[in-house]
Parts: sequence; structure tokens; C-alpha cells
Amino acid sequence: MDFIKDILEERGGDLFKALAAQDGFPTERAEAFLPEAGRSVATAMTSRASDLDLANLASSVNVGTILQGIDIPGLASRAGVTPEQGSRGLAAIVPMILGFVGEKGDADGILGMLGKVQGLGGALGGVKGLGKLFGR
Repeated sequence: MDFIKDILEERGGDLFKALAAQDGFPTERAEAFLPEAGRSVATAMTSRASDLDLANLASSVNVGTILQGIDIPGLASRAGVTPEQGSRGLAAIVPMILGFVGEKGDADGILGMLGKVQGLGGALGGVKGLGKLFGR
């Protein structure tokens, strides 16, 4: 199951809308931010997997755990936004991403697969209709 591709096909527009709705977040930077944020979230999920409550993946504790595992200033720099914008953007989309992963079911299997993915770049390019949205 290519869950990353599935999530992006099913919910990529929702992630973009949530990000663009953040007060002060430059919509034109959302396209650059989403793939960087996606890679950062995937990395944090795998590196912090033992700290996550897989029964309630989208919990506020898990969101905090993921956010603590992300170099927000570095992510912001790569995406061309301020660290404050990056923090607000992540706060908007991390709960959604965790919720989408939780909806897919087998969180253990998904986290195992994430460990094999070298970032989201490859999956992002193959998502029909969302390539431009995610900077591919």
C-alpha cells in the first residue's frame, strides 16, 4: 500500500487549504512548504515512533512529540518562510497528517514503511494532479 500517495491524493488539497488559511502565512510559499513539511513530519514520525501513542495517533501529545522532532528554523529556511510562519504552518497540518495516517489503519505498518521512504519527494512527484501543488 502506497499510503503516502493515497494521503496526498485524497487530502493534499485539504492540507494546502489549512496552510493557506493560517493568518500571515504567505499562500505563495505554501507550495514550497508542504513537501518540506511532509518530509520533516515523516522523519520525525520514524525517529520518534517509540514515543507515539499508536492507538490515538492524532492526539495532542503525539502532535507535540512530532513538532519537537522537527528543526523548525531549518524547515522554514528551506521553504522560504519565517520560523514563526513555519511553526504556525506545522501546527495546522501535523494534526491533519497524523489523523490521515490514523485513518489508514495499521499505524505500525505505516511507520515501518516510512522508515523505508527517503523523504516524501519520490511519492510527491507521482501524485496525479498534485505535483505542482507540492513543488514537483
